[in-house]
Amino acid sequence: MAYHIQPTGMEKAKLVEQIRERGLDGILLSSAENVYYTSGLPTLPGSGNPILFALKNQLPSFVYASADGKVTLFCWIGATLGFTFAVDEVRSFFNQESALEELGDFLKATLSPDAKIGVESSCPLYVLTKLYEFITPSTLATVDDLLLSLRLIKTEEELILMRKATAIVEAAVAELRGQIKTGVSRLWVINAAKRLMLEHGATGIGHTTIAFGTSNPEIAFDETLETGQVVTLDLGAVVDGYTSDNRRLLYTGPLPADLQQLHQTMCAIVDQVGQALRPGISFADLYNLATELYAAHNLPPYFINVGHSIGLQTEEAWITFDSPYTVQAGMVLNIELYSGYHDGSHIGDEETFLVTEDGAVKLTQTSPALQSI
Repeated sequence: MAYHIQPTGMEKAKLVEQIRERGLDGILLSSAENVYYTSGLPTLPGSGNPILFALKNQLPSFVYASADGKVTLFCWIGATLGFTFAVDEVRSFFNQESALEELGDFLKATLSPDAKIGVESSCPLYVLTKLYEFITPSTLATVDDLLLSLRLIKTEEELILMRKATAIVEAAVAELRGQIKTGVSRLWVINAAKRLMLEHGATGIGHTTIAFGTSNPEIAFDETLETGQVVTLDLGAVVDGYTSDNRRLLYTGPLPADLQQLHQTMCAIVDQVGQALRPGISFADLYNLATELYAAHNLPPYFINVGHSIGLQTEEAWITFDSPYTVQAGMVLNIELYSGYHDGSHIGDEETFLVTEDGAVKLTQTSPALQSI
């Protein structure tokens, strides 16, 4: 018996409509996110077994979607055994060389020399070289924004996964709060965070951006937690490819009044920007609103964006002063804003909001209050 795999968020009719509106004959997708989005093939590290992601250098995957509505998946033959996919055709291979041969045979039979084809800006050179055997480079178009415009609006199936991923992070943080104390290693906290997210149902780890005081949270480094330090717990859980992103702060010792006041102010600013998330407001206007709120609290602007959309990637599109995007119902947006404390710590809040026709619904449920440990 073969098990059928269906893409979670992609609506084929909307994809084809976008291809036709761009005047394209088709699009060739090669990124893990968009192959997963359009075919359901689990190519992401957080979509269950990460083996297809791990082997992508030797066993690449592609999706070709044409203007006539046909979707073709190219993938390793080992990934197809016992499974069917919600595409029109699956073309398989057993190594990178045969992958390019299979792709070449398809392109030769499908494309005319003047065909206008869309690719992602991340498309590998070896794939572009194969494409150039059949079309001229001048007819190639970049379609990153085409796929992103579709992925920004989440379906109910996607929202179920994102709600679960958000709840997993909050459950993990609730347990970590009771385990962190002075003298603990940062590497231990990072590993405990990963373990707890998996125990609570994550299929992958998005990030464990954990800092003690002013340490660089982007790199896991062994250090010991001391008294009088801010502990940053910025975690992302992944459920079937869809990620979450949430930040909560702790402090080792009695809370200084000015630190608590600054954190409360930042939480209020994040909440005000979040409540402004209504269909029709531009990302640029959200940026301007945040700037005005900082000024009203006599805080220097401490950001290059006020947050980001989230989904198959932790940060899909930034909310910046020059963003071309407008808030739409179905978007999931993280509002993330900070200010500098006198010791160099970044103090602020990050919350996840779902945009509806009537406004914003906060998906993060736990209190952001700064806690003393």
